[in-house]
Amino acid sequence: MDFTHQLHQALITLTAHYFPYLTLNDLHSFRLTSKYIYNSLKNIEYTKSRDGVDYHVPFPGFPGILSTANDIHNGAGLFCHQLASLQAMHLAENSSANLAFCSLRGGILGDAPGLGKTITMLALICSTAGLKPVDPPEFYNSTRIQEHWEMMRGNVVFREEVLKSLRPIRDWAAQNWNAARLFQELEREVCPPYVDGRFSTLRSFEWHVYSKMKGLVPQHRLDSFRRNVVHFKAGLDKCNRQFLRSLIGKRMLLERNLIPCSTTLVIVPDALLEHWAEQIRRHMNLEVFVDTFSLQGGDGNGVGSHSVAYIDGVGDLSTARFPLNHMHMPLPSAFCLMGYVIVIVPFSRIKEQHTKKKRRRDGDDFNTLGTNFDDNFESAILQSVLLQLRWFRIVVDEGHELGENATENDVTKFINDLAAERRWVLSGTPTTGDEDSLEFNSKGLDQLQRLLMFLRHEVFGVIPSPSHADCKNYNSKSMRKGKSKHNRKNQAKSAWDRNVKIPFLNKQKSGRDELYRVLNEVMVMHKKEDLSLPKPIFKQANIKVCVPFDIQSKILDAVSMKEKNLDALLPILHGIGVDIETHKVELKNQLRRATRSEGAALFDAMVNQYIGTDNYQKLVDEAQGNHISDSIKNARISLDARGGPILDSTNAPITAATDKPADSCYYDRRPIKAVVYSNSHLYLADVTEYLYLSFKPENIAELNHGRIANMSYELGRFRNGYKEGKLCPICGGWNDYTGKKLMSCSNLLMEVSDFRGQTFLIEPRRVCRAVGFEGETDVDLVGNPVDATRLQGESLCKYGLVTHKHWRVGDALRVDIRDPHPLFQKRWNKEVWTLYGSKKCVELIERNGGLGRDGFLGPLPVYEDGQDTVFVRLNKWQQCGRFHSRSRWYTGPTMEDAPICTEVEDVFILCLDAALAHGLDLSFVTHLFLLEPINDAALLEQVTSRAHRLGSTGPVTVETVNVWPEMNPEAEKVRQKLTSASIHTNKKTTTCSAVCEHCYRSFESLEKAETHEKTCDRNPDSAAIIDPFHLSSVYRDIRPPPPVLASQAYPQAGGIAGLGIERLSVKNE
Repeated sequence: MDFTHQLHQALITLTAHYFPYLTLNDLHSFRLTSKYIYNSLKNIEYTKSRDGVDYHVPFPGFPGILSTANDIHNGAGLFCHQLASLQAMHLAENSSANLAFCSLRGGILGDAPGLGKTITMLALICSTAGLKPVDPPEFYNSTRIQEHWEMMRGNVVFREEVLKSLRPIRDWAAQNWNAARLFQELEREVCPPYVDGRFSTLRSFEWHVYSKMKGLVPQHRLDSFRRNVVHFKAGLDKCNRQFLRSLIGKRMLLERNLIPCSTTLVIVPDALLEHWAEQIRRHMNLEVFVDTFSLQGGDGNGVGSHSVAYIDGVGDLSTARFPLNHMHMPLPSAFCLMGYVIVIVPFSRIKEQHTKKKRRRDGDDFNTLGTNFDDNFESAILQSVLLQLRWFRIVVDEGHELGENATENDVTKFINDLAAERRWVLSGTPTTGDEDSLEFNSKGLDQLQRLLMFLRHEVFGVIPSPSHADCKNYNSKSMRKGKSKHNRKNQAKSAWDRNVKIPFLNKQKSGRDELYRVLNEVMVMHKKEDLSLPKPIFKQANIKVCVPFDIQSKILDAVSMKEKNLDALLPILHGIGVDIETHKVELKNQLRRATRSEGAALFDAMVNQYIGTDNYQKLVDEAQGNHISDSIKNARISLDARGGPILDSTNAPITAATDKPADSCYYDRRPIKAVVYSNSHLYLADVTEYLYLSFKPENIAELNHGRIANMSYELGRFRNGYKEGKLCPICGGWNDYTGKKLMSCSNLLMEVSDFRGQTFLIEPRRVCRAVGFEGETDVDLVGNPVDATRLQGESLCKYGLVTHKHWRVGDALRVDIRDPHPLFQKRWNKEVWTLYGSKKCVELIERNGGLGRDGFLGPLPVYEDGQDTVFVRLNKWQQCGRFHSRSRWYTGPTMEDAPICTEVEDVFILCLDAALAHGLDLSFVTHLFLLEPINDAALLEQVTSRAHRLGSTGPVTVETVNVWPEMNPEAEKVRQKLTSASIHTNKKTTTCSAVCEHCYRSFESLEKAETHEKTCDRNPDSAAIIDPFHLSSVYRDIRPPPPVLASQAYPQAGGIAGLGIERLSVKNE
């Protein structure tokens, strides 16, 4: 054990025994007195790598990550490729070349989908917890500031400016009564005029306030005070007005006016909010990051004892419930957010904040601030809390959307305006599109330039990095002139096109060298070839859907007509379901060309027109739904034959311990979990309807567009196998809990009347059947027979189970009136209902003649013959909460009083929309069904990587469900006689039957796919010659160096010595 490791262990022991309240953030403020110790602790050993090898990592390592009780029990640790990425990311943030203010500190984490980018980024955040951004350089003239200070310090009018600078401290003191006296004393001391020689300089005034309040006021309040002082300095130095109008001056003024914080802002797609929260909860020990001040009670603004991770719409992660119960709530104050280590917000919040930002006055943009700095700054940031802070780091997950969208896009524009010292883009596919496309390089280079604009690259970004020398040498004519923001964007784009894009597309070596140089500085990338994961299994299911016989007959009759004209063909097309009005002109032109050709063209044209109709698409949806249902059923039967699924103590699926390979079909004992994926929300909804015919609702989860809470709720059901909700204390019905406050029960109740005219409420499931014929006892007295066709194929016995849209007032029903009943809770007696206000309810019913909304679920009627069922008439139906309205009469327990409970479900199907699939961790999925073929290799890899990723214990079967139209033999013979070319396939069909397991390209046959794999440029065993002027080849050359072994010397550029600071942290285990 070397000296560094001994010293590290000694510091931990010292902290644990003598400073039990010191945590990671507190240790950052310690100053070292020994230069030898300072140099020795530049790096420490990481001993928990998955490959069993010890590595050197920058001090203080990654405290808190993978150190939860469950991770420690399982021996979890970072993978070797993650340590390599973290080493490269540390150097990208802390190399000596980019430590100046506004330098590019960050880059693109482009590890392939499924390689654990979320955990890698969390480890980087943990390693820098407590650090703050570097302050912008001074740009004031000290002599001129002192002159104006001397003139103002004796003026009573100056009091307003002093009190304005003290506002953050005054607001905090107003919420803490024990600090109010101290602030009043401070206010008397610092209010001008200063006639006794006090505060001869502005610095002495600032230092007096800071030293008097330090330790009593939260640090972020003092930081806000110092920001106000900086703002005040800008007004004292009148000669700097012209400089502050320049681009450099505006940026510096903006950054100095923002509140610096040590918080990392993570911006994610809405569907990934639950994913990030889940990863933090499972793999990040939050207690490591709680600072001493928070442990002592916080500042009254929501900063509690566990203020580490804040999830937008949920709150503090330590108090959140899983699945996440997301609610629409305003963002906390800037002072509250800056007390967290991580703040996670979705793209929907960014859009909302951009809308607020657009309400500012014209000319108030960050790069177009006017001369009245105070008013313009307040109007620029007051509407958005996110714009009030100078974040330590900004991370954009699935950041390729910044490259896909134009710079004027709402989300992109707002994110680019956020201020931060360090910026990162997370994307397994930094450039999107088909790699085989001729436009891939051109579009990909444009996307990369937009990402560099977000990163603020010095040459190819929007805002150049001002150096300290630039500020002091401002007298140059070019800097005083300045340029508009629009011209800056054009200048950066022109530089990129001139130096990179045009030479690269022209296959010039200078263009490739410059592109490689830029990307090698900002991009960290690993491929799946670097790891050994179970390979996915690709299948093609070809289903034939026969065109109905009557449709074929009409098409054949039209082809055999002697005189073929539009007037005769259009009615035939309309008769087979073709919408001839929507695209009437295009349809006429197509038919006109077909009638001039042979009969084959007309035959194909009419068949293809029918294939595009809703009638045929229903047949396609049914065929796909039936195939998926049969495949899942067969897989579950096969699993039962192998002994059933194996689960660990946390109900997580595992592969049975065996000497056989993990991808062996027989020994794979994971529970069957299937995902049905579609690029179209409408296609997915149509197929899902047929899945419900084969499985119960509790077997299917749907991840569709809507509220984030609903998406998190459905993902939680699919992943965990249970749902959360509340049981109504009145009717006992279940109500899903998705974050929306449950004020009342949403279950339906029926109001019915018996043959005696007695009215009472029942649950719909008490309906034994609807009366569909006359002649039964008492039927004519209580209601009308029910037409069975109204139930759309359901029997009369399922009247209470069908949707209420098929119910009608006056329907005659036979209901079960047993109480207690095996399916329902026993009803409250008359005395209880009297206590809860039933008398007032009866008065309201009588006042409204029985037509109002009031009613109560009282005792059921009892008959002399003791019968269990009775004929009734349906009067009305509505939600239980509307019958029992607290605002009108009900005083008993409601849904608000009911506790949250869980109900176990067997959810093994997830219906996933393409727009919500990015970044999801579905490593436990065993089957992935694609409703449409994906010929874009990058998109297919992105979709497959939802399940083919770190954490998967077995292969995922990826099956594309293709559908082909089929004619009966007679029509097929006619078609062949007409020498028809081929019937056009619909959107759900492909001619490809095999996929390369390395690059995910599709091929027509297995033989072609295997031939390609031998020369695939992503096959590590391939000796193929790669085109050097393809973006993929440049990406392939970018590989971060492997992590440094503990036995080797650590690079001098890394470690805490490269930070340029004198603070030190100790890993708090």
